[in-house]
Amino acid sequence: MSEEIHELYPSKQPKRPHHIVDWAEKFGLSQAEISDELGVDKSMVSRWFSGSTPQVENQKKLAALFHTDPEGLFRHPDDDWLTKFFKDRSRDEIERIKNTLEAAFPRKRAG
Repeated sequence: MSEEIHELYPSKQPKRPHHIVDWAEKFGLSQAEISDELGVDKSMVSRWFSGSTPQVENQKKLAALFHTDPEGLFRHPDDDWLTKFFKDRSRDEIERIKNTLEAAFPRKRAG
């Protein structure tokens, strides 16, 4: 059904879970402030906060506001940092990083 809607209305974004609310909280921005910064209607920002997926152009604006890339809007800000940290690292580097983190921060066992 979602595909059919997208084909009928090519400018309509398919619904995709995003973390715009988390990004806004991280930067301490209200809906009104985001609306003002991006020059969009407050009702549009309200729809994003309710789960509506922004159009590609607004994804770019939001990403710039939150200092990430558009794909980062679909990751929690903490996950976005981690994704960028591991980007372009070799498999060996990633394994060494994981081992270092696991040694420095061992999981507490229930008991």
